[in-house]
Amino acid sequence: MDVYWDYVFPLYPFVDRAQMKAEYYKIWTGDSPQYDENMLMCTFNVIFALASQLADFIVPEEREPAADAFFSRAKGLFQFNLWNTGSTGLIQCLLLMAQYLQSTDSAHQCWIVTGLAIRNAQSLGIHLPQTIARLDSFHEQQLARKIWHGCVLMDRVISMTFGRPAMITKSSSGAVPLPAAIDEEYIPVESSAEAAQPENRPSMMAFYAKSLELYEIMNDVLLSLYKPMSEETAEDAHDFYFSSATSEGERTIFDLDRSLTRWTRSLPSYLRGTSSVSSGNPILHRQSIVLRARFLHVRVLLFRPTLSKYCSVRDSSASDPLDFMHDSFPRRVALQCSIICVKVAQESIDLIYNNVPADGTGGPLPAWWYNILYIYTAATVLIAGRLCSGIIAEVAEAAVTRSWDCALEILRKYQGYSTSARRCVAALEILYEQVMSEGSTAGHTPNQETTDHALGALNDISFGEGMNAAIMDNFEFPDFQDMSWLNSVPSNLF
Repeated sequence: MDVYWDYVFPLYPFVDRAQMKAEYYKIWTGDSPQYDENMLMCTFNVIFALASQLADFIVPEEREPAADAFFSRAKGLFQFNLWNTGSTGLIQCLLLMAQYLQSTDSAHQCWIVTGLAIRNAQSLGIHLPQTIARLDSFHEQQLARKIWHGCVLMDRVISMTFGRPAMITKSSSGAVPLPAAIDEEYIPVESSAEAAQPENRPSMMAFYAKSLELYEIMNDVLLSLYKPMSEETAEDAHDFYFSSATSEGERTIFDLDRSLTRWTRSLPSYLRGTSSVSSGNPILHRQSIVLRARFLHVRVLLFRPTLSKYCSVRDSSASDPLDFMHDSFPRRVALQCSIICVKVAQESIDLIYNNVPADGTGGPLPAWWYNILYIYTAATVLIAGRLCSGIIAEVAEAAVTRSWDCALEILRKYQGYSTSARRCVAALEILYEQVMSEGSTAGHTPNQETTDHALGALNDISFGEGMNAAIMDNFEFPDFQDMSWLNSVPSNLF
């Protein structure tokens, strides 16, 4: 329980902490629970499963079986009747289940469970501001906001990871106000009056609100830039690289970058990692690092499509219809976007590398399954960057090599946690070897020993169907004139 309250709850405050602690205490005193006992026991077992994946006192090799034992109990206790109206307790339990399933090879279940949480929340009407306004106390309204936006957050994260369209529309996600940046202990349970955070106490809930704002920008990035588009339809170089927004709600890369800049400026100092307040508070310190990791990942996603297009025409011949782009203004802007993408990928790797504790503990970083995703994404950007002399001229090859070595070192540290890290290392080694061959003289063949080693590692691992395997979905050994491999996480949304 301590692991959950210290490591999970500050990032995902889906439950009422005081209420859950009181119900947990009743288990040991023998008092009757205030809420549905079966659902409570199911929820506690999911919490134990999730915490087992993050507990430093459990060695990495034993975490998965320990977590699976708790989750098996939770599944046995879970009672869901398709024909009955859900409850807030059910939605909270489903959100926690979705969180846990992210750490497993159960992608389909993770996707479905998140969808169930959303549909049950909508059936209760907590996606409507008028429903929340009718609740008796500010405490209940705040909890309802946290639960609905928990559905929004998981919807955005799962969609990004699996490359699938989000279920919750932009208008629906924004209809309910974000949870107030007020910690639970300052919200009276019965009072209908709005509470306030003491001025000298930084709020841990601010992280949740700022994460939700960031993921809404990320959703706009995915909707606007990760859509199927034939390059043959581009009328000019600007459309080819930056595909002007044509559909309602779509935004340009420049507008999205401005939104990210404004979001960064809006952060309180203790979430920027520059305040002495956060450095002296382990939870606030971790929140600042996790938020930075999320921001860097979104920024990579923003510039990656341009990098992909820039690299795809790097060797155009004179007869190529895209040849006119080589000294165009859009081409030069695309080069700068590509350079930024590579530098942000390097920063993402450095952030995680510099905060991975030597003693094997989790440290102040995001959960390990997110670190694997962030590092894999950043590493593929480094590979793409090495294909282009213009990028390497700006970002020193030695610096890219150092970042690459750090990325593989991080993934190898996580190999004991999950097979997904081993899959990523094997796939990246193959990609890297082929890039090196691509950059060499024509007719040069890949180092067969290295390629065979990586292929053997891939063949030895069951890819499964889960979230960890989702990182490797649609992985194919690439034709480097087709840069679709770079955008495989996320893949096209439609």
